Amino acid sequence: MDDTAAVARADGTPIPGLFAGGGVAAGVSGKTGADGYSSGNGLLTAIGLGRIAGVNAAHVAAV
Repeated sequence: MDDTAAVARADGTPIPGLFAGGGVAAGVSGKTGADGYSSGNGLLTAIGLGRIAGVNAAHVAAV
């Protein structure tokens, strides 16, 4: 995905109209997965990336 939360294909091109948020989009625990987990990380990605995805999806829908 890119900085607008748009989902990208393996070649890096965005898939029109598809956005991702939360744990589907990114993990903030690092490469070690649960070993680096800090309480609340799931909410961080859900709220932060969810908002970014929502704002950009609304912009695309309005065009």
